[in-house]
This record gives sequence, C-alpha cells and structure tokens, in this order.
Amino acid sequence: MQLILERLAAKITQADTDQKSAEGLRIEEVLDPDFVPDIPGDDVYQFIGHSDAMFPDGGSLTEKVNKRQKPEDRLLWRDVRDTHHNAQIKVHDIPHVLDRFEDSVKVLSLDCFDTLLWRKTATPRDVFAVLADNPVARRLGVTPHQRISAEARAYRAKSLENGSGEIDIRDIYRSFTSLSGEERKLLAEAEIRTEMNVCFAFSPYVELIRLAHARGIKIIVVSDTYLREDELRRLLARHLPADVMQAISKIYCSVDYGTSKRHALFQIVIKESGVPASHLLHIGDNDVADAQAPRKLGIRALHFLPFDHEIEGFLRLQNAASSLISLEQAAPEAGILPRYSPFRPIFAVANLQPYAPETVIGYMSFGPVLYAYARFLMDEVEALQQQGKRVKVLFLLRDAYLLSAACEAYARKPVGKLVRIRKFFAVAASFKTRADVDYYISGIDPAYDNLHSTAKQLLLPPEVAELLIRIAHQSEEPKTTFHQLLHDDDVLELIFKNSFALRARLMRYMSNELELKEGDTIILADIGYNGKTQEYLVRTFKEELKVDILGRYLIASDEPYRAANSKALITSPWWNYTLFELCCAVKEGAVVDYDCNGEPVLGDVKQSEKQYEKVDNVQAECLRFIKEATTFFTEAGVTHEYSILQRAAHASLFRHAYMPIEAELEYFKEFQHDKFMGPNRKKTVYHLESGWENVRCLPSPYRLGAYETRSLGLDFTFSGLVQRSFAIDLDPEDMDVRFSPLKVSVGGTHESKVFVLRAHHLHDGYFSIMLPFVSGVIVKMFLGEHYKWLQIGNIQLLNSARSVCGNVSVSLDLEEIDREGEIYRCLSQASVATIRPIDVQQFKAPHYYHVSFRPLVSRAFDPLCPKHRCQ
Repeated sequence: MQLILERLAAKITQADTDQKSAEGLRIEEVLDPDFVPDIPGDDVYQFIGHSDAMFPDGGSLTEKVNKRQKPEDRLLWRDVRDTHHNAQIKVHDIPHVLDRFEDSVKVLSLDCFDTLLWRKTATPRDVFAVLADNPVARRLGVTPHQRISAEARAYRAKSLENGSGEIDIRDIYRSFTSLSGEERKLLAEAEIRTEMNVCFAFSPYVELIRLAHARGIKIIVVSDTYLREDELRRLLARHLPADVMQAISKIYCSVDYGTSKRHALFQIVIKESGVPASHLLHIGDNDVADAQAPRKLGIRALHFLPFDHEIEGFLRLQNAASSLISLEQAAPEAGILPRYSPFRPIFAVANLQPYAPETVIGYMSFGPVLYAYARFLMDEVEALQQQGKRVKVLFLLRDAYLLSAACEAYARKPVGKLVRIRKFFAVAASFKTRADVDYYISGIDPAYDNLHSTAKQLLLPPEVAELLIRIAHQSEEPKTTFHQLLHDDDVLELIFKNSFALRARLMRYMSNELELKEGDTIILADIGYNGKTQEYLVRTFKEELKVDILGRYLIASDEPYRAANSKALITSPWWNYTLFELCCAVKEGAVVDYDCNGEPVLGDVKQSEKQYEKVDNVQAECLRFIKEATTFFTEAGVTHEYSILQRAAHASLFRHAYMPIEAELEYFKEFQHDKFMGPNRKKTVYHLESGWENVRCLPSPYRLGAYETRSLGLDFTFSGLVQRSFAIDLDPEDMDVRFSPLKVSVGGTHESKVFVLRAHHLHDGYFSIMLPFVSGVIVKMFLGEHYKWLQIGNIQLLNSARSVCGNVSVSLDLEEIDREGEIYRCLSQASVATIRPIDVQQFKAPHYYHVSFRPLVSRAFDPLCPKHRCQ
C-alpha cells in the first residue's frame, strides 16, 4: 500500500513539473487559420443538431462594421479563424479537379461512404432502421437503438483492450450478450446485406476514377470503417461498374490497420504508395479525417462539400418531417393498436371519494402497475415449476419491498424472500482479473463516467483514488489516462484483493440467509432497469453456487447488453420512473457493507419522516387496489390476457411520468432520493421552478425532466418527448424563427474581429447565444447598438460537453451602462459590456460563453428583426 502511494506521488511531482513548462493558449493561436481546436462538431448543444454557422465574408482582424449586416446564427471556434476555401470541393468541381493539379497527382485516394458510395437513407443511422426490418433482426428483436448502443460500447471496450479504438462488425454484435454466437454472425451478415441494398455509387466519382485511370493515376480507397477489406470490397463490387472496380488497386480499412485516418492510417498509405506525399490527392467528406489530417502529412487533400448551408438546413427539416409523418397518417385498421382500460370496473365499484392524492397515485396509478407485475411474476414462477425447476424468488431491497407485498396480496400467500444485495456490491465483488475490470469500465455510460465513482466501485482506498485522479487530470484526456492507470499491476492487485475480501463476505451472507441449494433456480425480482445486479451475480457466483440466476423486472432497459435470462413487464428506452421507485421502497438505510459473518451493515435513513409518511399512504392504497381487484375479478369470473394488463400498466406509468395532474405535482414536490449521491447527500427529484428557469437557457425541452416540462404545459412535454423518441435533428432556429441581433467583437488588446450575430428565442422573451472562450481573449458585447433596456439572465462558462463550469455574469465591465440586478440600461448606442478575460490554465479543450438575455426596449426600428421589440 505504501509503495503504491509513493509511486503515484512521484508521478504527480513529475507531471506538475511538465505542466509548468507548457505554454497556455495564446490569442495568436486562436486567430491563426491553421489552429484547429479539438472539439467534436464545434457544437455545445450536440443533441439539437448540426453546428455550422458562417460569418460574413471579407474584412480584416480590425474590421469595422459600417453597414447593417445580416445577423448570423452562432459564433463558433472555427469562425474565429480563416478557412481553407481553396481546399474544398463541390460536386461541380469533380470533373475538373485533376486539372487543378496538372500532372503532379500520381495517386488518387477517395473516401468511401458519403463520397464514392452514398446511401438512400436520410442519415447513416437510418440504415439501422432498415436493418431492423430484416427477417433475421426482426426475429431476434433487434432495434435501431440497440444497434447504435452496441457500437458505442464496442468502441469503448476496444479502446480499453488495446488502445486502438478500431472495431470490426463482429465486435459490435458481441455486445448482444443475450444472443448466441451463430445469431450474432447472422446479424453481422444481415447488416452487410442491408448496406448493399441501401448504397449506390455516386456517379461523379465513378467518372473521376475512369478519368484518373485513363491518365495512368493509381486509385485507392481509404475508409474509416468497421468493415474489413473483403467486406468493403463486396460492397463496392455490388455497385461499381466492373472497369471502375478493377481500376481500384488498393482498399485501406481502418479496422484492418488498427488506426484511423485522423491518426496514422495516412502514414501507412504514404509508405505503401511509393510516391512522395505531395503526389497524393485525397478527397472525402469529413473535414478533420479527410482534409486536415492528411494535409498535415503533406498530402493534397480536398474536403468534399456535397451541399451548401441552405440546402443542408432544408434537408434536415425534411428529415425531421419524415420522422413525424406517422403522427398524422391514418394507419390501416389492422395496424391500429387497441387501447385497453381493464380496471374501469374496479374504479367504478370502489369508494374513492374524496380523491385524496395518495388515492390517485396509489389506487388509480401505481396499483394497476403492481397488479400487472404480480400477475407477470406469478405466471413466470408457475411456468418454471411446470418445467420441474425448484424456484426461489428473491426481492431485492430496498426498492422491491412493495413488489413483494403486491405479489403477496395478489397470490394471497407469502411469495419469496426479501434480500439485501445492492448492485454496488454485486459489481464490486466481481473483480478477479484485468478483463473483469475492463468489462466494468466498458459498460459505463460516458454521460455518467465520474472518476471518483469509478474508483469507489473498484474498491480503491480514497488516498489511492485521489492520487490516480490527480495524475489523470494532468493529461489531455483524463478519463483515458485514468483507465490506463488502473492497469498498473499494483493497482490491479489492490482491486483484486479488496474484491476478494468483499466476495467472501457476500458469499457468507448468501449462504446463511438465502438457504440456496445446488440446482436451485433463483428469480431476482426488482423494479429494473438494466439488470446489472443479476448480470454481475451470474458472472461471479453462478458456477460457484451451481444455481441458475434469472431476472424478472417491472421495467427493463432496451439495451442490447441487458442481462441474459431476464424478462420484464415493461421495456422502455429511458428511465423516467424515479418517483414510482421511491414509492416502492422500504424505510431503511442502504446496505453499506457486510460484516465478517456476512450480516448486512445498513447506513442511515436519509429521507425525511414526512416523505416516508407519504410513501406509506401510497403503498397502502396500492395494496388496497390489488386486493379489491383480485376479489372483484375472482367473483366476477373475469380474466384478462397478459398483453392487456401489460399495456394498461405501461400506459399508467407513462401517464404518471409525462402527464401528472396538479395533485401529484404538489404531493411529490419535496421528494428526494439518495442514489448515486455519495455519503450524506440527497437530491430533490424535481423543481417546478427550475423548469421556468432552464427553458430560458436551453434551446429545446428535450433536456428538461418530464415533471419540469409539465409545469410549462403539455405542449412542452410532448415536444420534448417527440424529439427524444424520434431523435429529431432540430436547431434552435428550427424551434422558433424569432431572433434578436447582437453585435460582438472577439480578440486581444490590439486586434479583434467584429460580428453581428443572431440570438435565438427560447422562451418568455429570452434569447440565447454562444460565444467562444479562450484564456486571455476579450469578448465585447455592443449592447447599445440595438437595445436601450434589456435583462441579462446569466452568462455561463460551458465546456464542450455543455457542462456548466461557472457563472461569469459578475465578470462584466460596463461602459455607459447602468445596472440594477439583471436589468441593464444602455445610455447610448456605444454602450458596451465586456466579459472580463479569465486566465484558466487547466482548461485543455475549448470552452464557450452561453449568454441568455431578454430585450426590453429596442433602440430603433430594426428591419432585420421579425418584430420591432425583438421579442
């Protein structure tokens, strides 16, 4: 232990020395046309669409705006610097591109997808929707979401395995853990055939290959792809004429070489081509991979732009409309899903007056859900028993407490046993090899990849974890560095040691408490969602205990890597049921450890007595409903098909999550949870007031919680739901065409660049705009140019992941502006607000200022503004 601490401390000392010698970003670098900030897409709000925004052409660094300019949408990093316009190519340039270089081109290199081969689908991801309709995928229940999620996980796993980050198509389908090896092979082949069906050759490049071949130029294809060369060759051969296919002398696939175009693939191309880099010409549609990366190696590279900005915008809206037309199409009669309401007679005969909140929530909403789950679970138990299985049902505390009570009320007898096994300990007890550690890390959703949480899950002592995290944060990519540090032999040995000890304690608990016998079939009953507890218990204890471990959940994730041998009443791609989960829990603290005898050690109860009193009332109403429904249906001789109960349960939960009534909003407004919050921490589930505040900053209700949007109206709720359901690509200007102009300058003390931008309307008269941040760069907002009075909500500093790094509203230097709180009065047209430069050396990646403001009184009539008051 001491040795590890000393080694890690030495690494920090060296890293501190290295960091002090490094220079920070300079304003010259920001304004240098060749400086390329490493920010994917240059888009802070990645969930709302593309990031392109063009500035007015011409002008110098000290440009003066002498005439009224058309305001632009946003100010992005790439707009601060000049661009290589002569290094771009459009469709009309293709026939003459070789003439531009005369006889100097000896090798013509083409990107494959979206350059040489195009798809009939609107986007590459739409291919997976076509794949889902393939007989093989349809039979196996594979959805587009599962396919996309599997690819993301495969990339994370491969990066951990060998650092290359290059995968093949088999790696993707390996994530479908519930399928057999043969089924995965069938899916991989089905995807290749689907690509064959949707792709076509783009004729201008077909003719370019013929022209180049006639001139004696060697032709190659270079592609970042998870298809191997033989697979991509099959695809090309399907669509290219025979003479064109024969003219292609070599195909480079990134997966075959373990590196991408933006890394080392072009170095391999140069070496194997046998000619100087300047004699190679590469063309492709990705600015970084196909233009910037090869250009740095001396290759002549052209960025292919198939559409201009206006057409791209139109196509995005057309694609969004394609997602939405199903909402207004009248489906054939056979295709209309019936709406069931099996519990109406129960509500009719019950004495529900007055309608107390707990009655609406427990009896009318959650009660039907739990009734359906009890029917689901008891049917599953009976089916297994008929197969000769010896079944034991284990309800996982704390959340499955009400599930247990519901099943007992439905069956009118005790069902199973309450057990205290948390997901945290099931995972923590599983680390026996480095592969186990990598398996855990590859399964972490990047959106929730917190280094401290990961270290805690790996049972690393706090002092070791802190040193590892400090070292990681001194690198360009802290998460990648942290994961690499975990592969240190001493660190792994510490993880294995602590995991072994925990595994022994957990084993004692299960042996003493659960009375398991060889050959038992265990059903883990829980709310859901990913089945991680079951997954890791199977990995760790299945062979040792010689038992089958199944999962039967109320709600399950729609992920491909869900636990095998698991079923659920409801499957949902998102989790919006925290309040339901809280109402199912028992009043006790979470398990924090097991003692040497295997007895669980419980933490403190964190929620308030008032919250638990409300939960008790809801639980009582849930059980009353189940008992009365069971009695009514038994006496009436009425039975329901399982599918009817399942749909009714899903509808009930959906209504609660997305369309809560006023009584529910009031009842739950102070509810808190403590999951993932760490020691002595808890979080309020929702804030109705925050909905009003956030919608003035966010360009779409997509990012707001369902309960928050309910406070704004169902139009916001449904808009966010539709955007999320269809993954619709909408920009702020698509949501609302209103804008308000803002003149800004960006630069240093002696040089700057002036722009007139468009701030887009969000809600309640507020407008929003993004401005680039670099340490030491001055950003000025010429507020007096357009406004006499305005209200500035906030100015936040965001990173590329759109996380808030700080509020800089107080860092404004005002010239000819009077301020009272958020209200600003511009005394003249020359009134300026300057965001004071902040020197933050630890920021390695580009950041943005996010400004939200509300115009109150405009300075003069502005013909470019849709409304005179800019609201």
